[in-house]
Amino acid sequence: MATPYDYGEHWADAVVGDTDTDGRAAWARWVDRAVADGANVILDWSLVSGYWPALFEPLLSEDTRRIAERVQYLRARHPGVRYVIYVAPFEYVTPGVDEDQDGQVDPGKEDESLALQHPDWLQVGIDGRKAVFYGSQPGMPFWVCPDCEDVWVTPAHPEYRDLALNQARRIAAAGVDGVWFDVPFLRFDFGDDWQEQWPTFDPWAVAQFEAETGFPVPRPPDAHWPDWDDPAWRAFVKWRYTLTSRFLADYRAALKSVNPDIKLIVETSVGPDVGATQEGSSTLDLPAVSDLTAHEHGGPRRSADAHYYLWLRFLTDLLFWRHTDGEQPAWLLSYVYAGEPDTRDVARLHAATVLTAGLNYYTSGNETMMGTPDPGFRRQLFGWLASEGAAYYGPWEPYANVALVYSQQTLDFLDRGSWTGTFPYHDAFPGMAMMLLESQIPFEVVSERELHRLPDYELVILPMFAAMSPRQAQTIRDYVAQGGKLIATGPTSLYTEEGVLLSDFQLADVFGVSLSGVQPGEVYVNDYGAGRSVFFYSWEAGWAFTHELDYFWAAEPWEGGVPDPTGAEQARQAFLDDLLAPAGVEPLLSVTAPRGVLLLPYRDGAGGGRLALRALNFHGVDRGDAVPTPTTVEVRLRLPSGSGVLSAERLSFLGSRTSQSFLPVRGGVELRFPLQEHAVIELSLARR
Repeated sequence: MATPYDYGEHWADAVVGDTDTDGRAAWARWVDRAVADGANVILDWSLVSGYWPALFEPLLSEDTRRIAERVQYLRARHPGVRYVIYVAPFEYVTPGVDEDQDGQVDPGKEDESLALQHPDWLQVGIDGRKAVFYGSQPGMPFWVCPDCEDVWVTPAHPEYRDLALNQARRIAAAGVDGVWFDVPFLRFDFGDDWQEQWPTFDPWAVAQFEAETGFPVPRPPDAHWPDWDDPAWRAFVKWRYTLTSRFLADYRAALKSVNPDIKLIVETSVGPDVGATQEGSSTLDLPAVSDLTAHEHGGPRRSADAHYYLWLRFLTDLLFWRHTDGEQPAWLLSYVYAGEPDTRDVARLHAATVLTAGLNYYTSGNETMMGTPDPGFRRQLFGWLASEGAAYYGPWEPYANVALVYSQQTLDFLDRGSWTGTFPYHDAFPGMAMMLLESQIPFEVVSERELHRLPDYELVILPMFAAMSPRQAQTIRDYVAQGGKLIATGPTSLYTEEGVLLSDFQLADVFGVSLSGVQPGEVYVNDYGAGRSVFFYSWEAGWAFTHELDYFWAAEPWEGGVPDPTGAEQARQAFLDDLLAPAGVEPLLSVTAPRGVLLLPYRDGAGGGRLALRALNFHGVDRGDAVPTPTTVEVRLRLPSGSGVLSAERLSFLGSRTSQSFLPVRGGVELRFPLQEHAVIELSLARR
């Protein structure tokens, strides 16, 4: 999955704010302290990071000259440390333009207002309003200060595009190692008064959409959209992704035209959820237009809010990203609040979770992206990773015999950008992933774009994969006919890839039942060709009730959720008994350990003949207690065919390596080891 990093090691991170007001000496002290703590990347702010006049001269030259001086300092003082500049080309925040906080630009401040100086640059909502906001307006996020103007820019505007790409080339010429590109979003919601706006309806984007698709766009404010029965609207939903990705690709090309080795890091908070549809920004598109992805996740910020299922959901989200990021490495930008009584306890478990998923650690003590939860812990963690990072980064990829298929189409065209609509795919997918983790069933997320990979797995799970193309249905049909095992739930294959209802399941022959004969709540086991399908329909009167939804809604894995562990466990056991057992797939793992102990196997994708078992302990973790209960784990791991174990080592989290005993058994190996928060068991294999 992950290849060795171009820089030879993981990218740890420290953030340094724009400290020009404190002078160069203060900036240098910040950098020196971060490097002494073990950071090997410095993420910095400057005028180009979000001050729109720095698109123009003379500020552009002045600021890139300052950036070049900082690069020179790092090269001379800290060779090998990488320097990255933050930018946010879709959003510009300008302080001081509304000092009386009346929601308008103050007299005499007109020249400072991007909205007034370049009104045609702005994204436009479905009701015709432009995306300009002021900090005094209700519901503004914390980064829009009370006297600030916040503007969201359309990537379709030709003048703005040329200025932004020119600025990118100038930043690259200053010698930076990377550019951190934040929020590549078409702003769907912002504050209390800008909701469900589906931007962008600016004339530049409209003209491009119409020229490229042939569909007309109703002009706001007379638009009757969204009309999901209108093919033009569905085309617009898909095209918004193209608009975003095209700008990212052009920005990356501009950087690399100056320095082919520079890295574009794209930050996104979008996961397997409706945020992708809303913002026109899918993580599935990022590997083609970036070098690294920085996934932003609130995560368990403090133990008072973090119950067991919130931690489990956190790991589930991280695995989705890590599995769909392709070959490129990825950061996790997250937050563990500093100053809490048990900040270090939360930080330890948080870091262990991030490493288990294989993402690079960048965790702030607050949402400003600056600071650290605990400087002593950061120093300890980065120092340990400097010697043990190879256990997590490099050629490791999931060792799994189960594929969990993710459908962006279903999310887009049936969830329709709504958290509260009647189609809950955004709950079904993480619910299934959480059940698999708790059940010690190693899986790999495979997107609907990668169905050619299905023959690599013994079992494929389709949780409510409803919006499906005929070609995708045929690929799944061929997989089962050739001996694969399939579990499908809900109205899988009952809609076209754009969410248009069909008269029957496209996979009715595979399921062994048609829509006219199916009984909600029944399990259909059908031997098809050389394979087998297990199908649970559970869709009645426009509402779903599947095992994964029952589990997710009982678990309530969000801050403020009130979990029902009994209900969640009943749903999980029903899934194992009703769906997994009839599929007849031999598990990779057999585990004896308390609830909350999670085991994730990895293999050496470079062919190095190694397996690794990453163990993570959430046992005993709940609100107010982020310290897992120590336990002992007994596990039988099925080995690749024809393999045996030569030797084994155990790496304890923040500790050292020790020899690990093992017992060869038929087709696998048995291991027994103690577990606090986290450990890695590495196995060297030999062919028998």
